[in-house]
Amino acid sequence: MIVSAILGAWAVATGHLTGEPTLSTAWGAGILAFAFLVSLAVTHHMKVKERTRKAWEAWEANARAWQEYWARAYAIQSRRR
Repeated sequence: MIVSAILGAWAVATGHLTGEPTLSTAWGAGILAFAFLVSLAVTHHMKVKERTRKAWEAWEANARAWQEYWARAYAIQSRRR
């Protein structure tokens, strides 16, 4: 959204976005569309990165749980002998 705001402000300041439908207005709309796509791509990348981080943390927690389980099981088994 920040990228959209910056590029939108730039398009208005340089005259690419005006009230009348002209070629400049088309360039301004194109700039805003580009800003929207960049914003969408960045947001998607952040979500994928967060999902991957959460999956990795869950995998690590699962691995620790299994290590603790086998450590307890081994300790119980060795006490029986």
